[in-house]
Amino acid sequence: MPKLLLVMLLAGIALPAFAAKRVTVEELEQLVAAVHGRSDAKIAQQFSELELTERLSGVALSRLEAALPGPESRRSLVVLSDVSAFLDPPASEIPATAMPDLAAQRRMMALTVEYVGKTISRLPNFFATRDTVSLEDTPQGYRADMSAIPYQPLHAIGRSNDTVLYRDGREVVDSVAAKGKRSEPATQGLTTTGVFGPILGTVLVDAAQSGKLVWSHWEQGAVGPHAVFHYVVPKEKSHYQVEYCCVITDNESHVFQQFSGYHGLIAVDPVNGRSFALRWRQI
Repeated sequence: MPKLLLVMLLAGIALPAFAAKRVTVEELEQLVAAVHGRSDAKIAQQFSELELTERLSGVALSRLEAALPGPESRRSLVVLSDVSAFLDPPASEIPATAMPDLAAQRRMMALTVEYVGKTISRLPNFFATRDTVSLEDTPQGYRADMSAIPYQPLHAIGRSNDTVLYRDGREVVDSVAAKGKRSEPATQGLTTTGVFGPILGTVLVDAAQSGKLVWSHWEQGAVGPHAVFHYVVPKEKSHYQVEYCCVITDNESHVFQQFSGYHGLIAVDPVNGRSFALRWRQI
């Protein structure tokens, strides 16, 4: 959920706005090294007051998580990392390689389209556990009785586990296996499907039709450089359907569905077109 800022005026008094402390990945690593011996809850609170100016890689996240004392601080670190997902990585992680020319860029994406077309159609039937954590933040404000509502940064409000079946190129939630296995109330709000393959094909088709797929930068992967492209898909060109549970109309609850515009990044292997990372969010 995007961060919200609510400023309320009451009797001429304004609630102070929350200002997160902006830190780099290097400064975050230094902070983690310095909090040794502090309680799990205090470290979590400290993380909740930060905002990264660079993207925290999965490798760095795993390393920092291992150095933390408990679940609260680790969960707070994951939230901090997730919010940074659309930022550029630290300059030290970007290879000093010249931008490829337009012909080379088109060749890379052609390889990616070929790879996706062949791979998704050949995926075997399988199942996986989808672990969903719902987060929200709370703006400062006042309740109806005029008592103050304190600001709360992004925090977990629910969690659910579903068994997702991949069958003939489609995802199906196994409702039978899911019965009685939810650790929290059933997930509500926005839901995502297609993460096991179909969404990648959707993004490539939509980005090609919209004509808004452009070079972004190089990133260093575990076994070589990744070519990163940025894409923007307007609503009128989108095949990405958003579902939201639940909307109440005429005293009846139903799922809201709508095609939505979105944008994000895709990282591919420049040699064979394999996709390593896909990030997207609604416009």
